[in-house]
Amino acid sequence: MPSETFFRLPESKQQRIIEAIKEEIARVPYENFSIGNIIRHCSISRGSFYQYFKNKEEIYLYLISGYQDLFLRFALETLEKNGGDFFDMLEATFRYAVRMLCYKDSKAFRHNLFCNMRLYEQIWQKDDGSAQNQFEIDRLRASVDKSKLRLDTEEEFGVLFDICMINALKDAAGIFISDDNEQKVLDNFLRKLTLLKKAYSK
Repeated sequence: MPSETFFRLPESKQQRIIEAIKEEIARVPYENFSIGNIIRHCSISRGSFYQYFKNKEEIYLYLISGYQDLFLRFALETLEKNGGDFFDMLEATFRYAVRMLCYKDSKAFRHNLFCNMRLYEQIWQKDDGSAQNQFEIDRLRASVDKSKLRLDTEEEFGVLFDICMINALKDAAGIFISDDNEQKVLDNFLRKLTLLKKAYSK
């Protein structure tokens, strides 16, 4: 996450920096991302920039987590509406996420932001340092009606949850890595979800 110093900036300056970052991400892949270009574009010093973000990895994780926040909110709303049905939530949220990943922001930006699967998975593996993200994931897990699942312990649900999340991430990445279309990505995930549902639904 950006530092508190970044969030204390005027909103217009925050937006100018984020727009410059997005333009740079759309221009080049992760390996070639240049903080120097952001600094020149925004007319700020290198020292000032590093008061906002520690490094480019933190920048990417912050932007990816913005997408994650949208997906988590949608998933929680779905669980509230469907009585805590885990597999129904997964299908609905994956469909929503794929639509967002296909059409939100420019294609070049989305491609370069998400092509680094290590960063993409890091968000869900709780290594991004965001207490808020972890709080939302814990809320999501707590909202599932586990009485509808063929599981014996909370630990087993944790394993099932992680399996589903990693599969969802890898299948969604097909949009960027293999240039799969929306329907192919959906079909790949739903085949796996159907098998898991047969195995774990009561």
